[in-house]
Amino acid sequence: MPRPLRAEVFDPKEVCIVHCVQRCVRRAFLTGFDKESGKDYQYRREWIRERMEKLASVFGIDCLTYAILSNHLHVVLRSRPDVVETWSDKQVALRWLQIFPGKRIDEQLGDPT
Repeated sequence: MPRPLRAEVFDPKEVCIVHCVQRCVRRAFLTGFDKESGKDYQYRREWIRERMEKLASVFGIDCLTYAILSNHLHVVLRSRPDVVETWSDKQVALRWLQIFPGKRIDEQLGDPT
């Protein structure tokens, strides 16, 4: 039996709390020390934490808690439709450009202007 569509499970106008899991495939390491390759991926924990913080500040979600393990991560998120509905079209566009700034003339990525 296939999983139900998210549109059938969640009302986009209600605050929802969800538990999300992201796993690595083929025995790949997300963080920690990989004994087979001899590489240490511990530095990725801070990178992932910073990226989650940035994404939560731009989109209408709150990251309530998270756990970053060696081959997967868990996050508990809360949607904030009450906050999002107060945003103007300009605010939405600027938030989008913070994550996907595109290219400037000199081919460098930068903050939206």
